[in-house]
Amino acid sequence: MSDDSEWDLVIIGGGPGGMTAAIYGARYGLKTLLLEGKVLGGAQATSPAIENYPGFLFITGMELAEKMKEHVKKAGATIKEIAEVSRVTQDEATKRFIVETRRGEYRAKTIIFATGGGHRKLGAPGEEEFTGRGVSYCATCDGPLFRGKTVAVVGGGNSAVTEALYLSEITGKTYLIHRRDQLRAEAALQKQILNSDVEIIWDSVVREIRGNQFVSEIVLENVKTGEQSTLKVDCVFISIGVKPESRLAKELSVETNEYGEIKVDRLQQTNIPGVYAAGDVTDTMKQIVVAAAGGAIAADSAHKYIMQMEQ
Repeated sequence: MSDDSEWDLVIIGGGPGGMTAAIYGARYGLKTLLLEGKVLGGAQATSPAIENYPGFLFITGMELAEKMKEHVKKAGATIKEIAEVSRVTQDEATKRFIVETRRGEYRAKTIIFATGGGHRKLGAPGEEEFTGRGVSYCATCDGPLFRGKTVAVVGGGNSAVTEALYLSEITGKTYLIHRRDQLRAEAALQKQILNSDVEIIWDSVVREIRGNQFVSEIVLENVKTGEQSTLKVDCVFISIGVKPESRLAKELSVETNEYGEIKVDRLQQTNIPGVYAAGDVTDTMKQIVVAAAGGAIAADSAHKYIMQMEQ
């Protein structure tokens, strides 16, 4: 094997958890490789506004991701982007983990899964048909395409409220559709949106998305009364949480909970020695600062594990 194939620590996923783990791993002196199937940043990179990460009163997700990436490079970790991992196995004889990608195969003493989560979908008729034609999961990416138009955001958490506030500044009209009568977002964001131009439609769910070539309207149902109505919109932005990307971990026999999130202890350890996890793929609060903390703890645990192996 070449030197490029043997690593102390391989981190899969380049969001805030993965990048923090890479920083700590490199600073501990571990030969550290960070693999990302797309580009570094994770879900945070699509956020139009971050106001709760310590040290930044306001920063866009992309700006924060770029600063983290620069920090990873300075720490000395190796980064490989556009390097999607297809499989992770373990050599029973050597106990090394084998990480397979289209760009090559890597062997590691320890692994950290920081694979995050994909966009959770509504499952409403028309959602798949109109994705990219009036159905979007990223306000930062697609919002500018609907400047001056009418849009709806579906969800009630921090991400949905942040996206609705952002869209209200560039669109003609923004609705926020929430299935409950109270938002789940933090109090500061709730105060902002209640004092904004965003119109909140409470106790409602999207039953269907309609249009011809592009979205033209959505069918809403009030969950309390059962009454249905239509709302004319040019785009629906869906922000109802994440679905953990835990397939690789499951294939390695890492334990997950009923939601598919990787089970970890307070040291970010999984049920398999030498395997750790951090960020949105685990059963934890879905926040950048929490993912970063998990990444730091996971790297620390990996370092201690390797030190014990080599005694």
